Amino acid sequence: MANRFANLIGSRKISEDFENINIGFDKVQADIDADRTKLNGIASGAGTAGSATDTVIGNRTATDTVVTPSFTGTLTALLSSLFTLIKGITGKSSALTAPAITLEATKSHVDNGNLHTTAAEKTKLAGVATGAEVNQNAFAQVNNIPAGAKSDTITVTGGTGITVTNNPTTKTLTVTATGTATPGAHGSSHNGDGSDPIPDLVNLKAKVTALEDFLGYMPIDGGAFLGNPTGPTIDGGTI
Repeated sequence: MANRFANLIGSRKISEDFENINIGFDKVQADIDADRTKLNGIASGAGTAGSATDTVIGNRTATDTVVTPSFTGTLTALLSSLFTLIKGITGKSSALTAPAITLEATKSHVDNGNLHTTAAEKTKLAGVATGAEVNQNAFAQVNNIPAGAKSDTITVTGGTGITVTNNPTTKTLTVTATGTATPGAHGSSHNGDGSDPIPDLVNLKAKVTALEDFLGYMPIDGGAFLGNPTGPTIDGGTI
């Protein structure tokens, strides 16, 4: 009969096929010796829990270029799937290249409320017109002179007998009457019954008035005094 150890012909006697029988036994012995060598290389307890040590497993070479990562496969296939996912998370060219930012730093950045706008702030920003600027203190008009721009200029000039000076350092504007011209209609305000009386002017006017009254009592063309002979009072005296 035919087998992998020896091809024996059934019609032949054992004595006639003795050499083939010996060849078959030699092959069987060789197989047994090979299996014994293999068994001698297996540590005692192999196959039990914890027996697959790094030495037993040996080195494996994983990649980070798996097209379709999977949860099923050999150790090398599983490691390759894991490294491929890590590379996708970091965005680097290799799974072994350090990421630009860690997950811990990313979490801290996301939780920082000072760096991100809230829903209310987004709504507020949506209502701001393009090109809008921060408000500035301003007047729409000064003495009925309207502003022609959002940041306009008004110039104060001096009139007759008036000078205007400015001091940019102290931000002051000074209006001065030079006395080179007689003030206008406001003169009556300096009288005794005015809103801004000048004492010396009031006294002088009183004296002039008293003098006018005195002159009214003077005889004309040698005539007698008119009216009360005591006359008006000037500087405490009487006529």
